Amino acid sequence: MRRAVSTEGVQATTRARITLLALCWLASFSGPGAWAAGSWVATAPPLRVSMAERESLSAPLQPPASVPEGEIHSLTWRFTAPPGARLRGRLCQADRCVAVDSMRGSSTALAGYPATLPLRFHFALAPQQQQAVVVGGMQLIVNYQ
Repeated sequence: MRRAVSTEGVQATTRARITLLALCWLASFSGPGAWAAGSWVATAPPLRVSMAERESLSAPLQPPASVPEGEIHSLTWRFTAPPGARLRGRLCQADRCVAVDSMRGSSTALAGYPATLPLRFHFALAPQQQQAVVVGGMQLIVNYQ
């Protein structure tokens, strides 16, 4: 006997597992004195990137209302793109940005900036990329102090 499984339920479970895994993975690299005062996680829906000369922006990655005043300590990101897709990416808070040159990474380049303001992924096609690309699975972890 087969059970019907809803796509939304599978996607929600997958997102929750990925978030938990990312937090555990991030914690495994921190020594006892390296813990940030807190962290928040945000995701954005898929984004179609179709131009090289103009960036496509993700939905804002918002901190929860419960995040107190604090400064960014580090960022960890991930996203998915089709195999072979060539993109130029940035992760920005207002006009401050860090290059996102791989589908997974982390940076302290925005350290010291407010942890209570939203960030966005910015993507454009690389000049040699001829076809539009859908970027999905966008996730951001902000560690703050």
